[in-house]
Amino acid sequence: MKRIILAFTFLLTACSQEIPLTSQPFVPTETTEAALLPEVIVEEATAAVIATAVPASTFAYVAPAPLPAGPVAMVALGDSLTQGDGDDTGRGYTVRLLDMVNAIRPGSTMTNFGQSGWNSDALINGDQGFSGQLERSLGELQIASAEGRGAVAFVWIGSNDLWYLYEYGEGTNENDALDAEHFSTNLDVILTQLRAAGAEVIIALLDDQTKRPVAINGQAFTSITPDELARMSLQVTRYNEIISEKAAQYGALTVDFYSTDIFTNPATLYDDGNHPNAAGYDIIAQKWFDTLAVLLN
Repeated sequence: MKRIILAFTFLLTACSQEIPLTSQPFVPTETTEAALLPEVIVEEATAAVIATAVPASTFAYVAPAPLPAGPVAMVALGDSLTQGDGDDTGRGYTVRLLDMVNAIRPGSTMTNFGQSGWNSDALINGDQGFSGQLERSLGELQIASAEGRGAVAFVWIGSNDLWYLYEYGEGTNENDALDAEHFSTNLDVILTQLRAAGAEVIIALLDDQTKRPVAINGQAFTSITPDELARMSLQVTRYNEIISEKAAQYGALTVDFYSTDIFTNPATLYDDGNHPNAAGYDIIAQKWFDTLAVLLN
């Protein structure tokens, strides 16, 4: 069975970040059931939402609507791209986006829950001794909604689902289909609960990471074969079809990173050949803001 240990570090940025700094390695699990139980105490109502995913059919999801006037409460969920890896300024897209929003909606807030190395399982269930990002985000969103403030969740997840699918497993038609079904189920859980908390949601379409230099040059995830890289490229398309379908189903907006060259252009790529640099995050923040602007008008 394929195995490597990935370095797992947490970056504290200028926007609020609830992830403590740690240098412990992150070893992905092979089953969703292996995730650790949350160590934080949450309100009973919130815990109940986490424990049981409400079927989408029980909600009437409406199209995205303009946010109420005044400050906006924002949360960002995702992996290293949300945490801001590769940005020497330490701002990532979240601090840049917060600055843009505060320019027109003073007093707005951003909580960045992104954690390097996490996939959609970890986002929901938690890992490495931390509770899931989804659980922690719901409290903030529910409070904002109850107070009549605009609440927005930014979701950018799936890159590590793809890396781990082929690095730790074997690429086959059956495995690819099962993985896509699992990813779809996870998006149901994530979008159901964020929307039920009263948040508008913007979710990212993934870039084709097989085109990143880190993949082409075999600098990381070295157990992935050329055949599996070809499979991954197809699986990205499948993921993005699922993301688009779920966004339409749950009344969410999408931001498109599949059509950009951020992850292939040396001018916007960090020297690890995998993450954006500061210039890349400038573009990423602008793309999130351009989509968010639909809700701010």
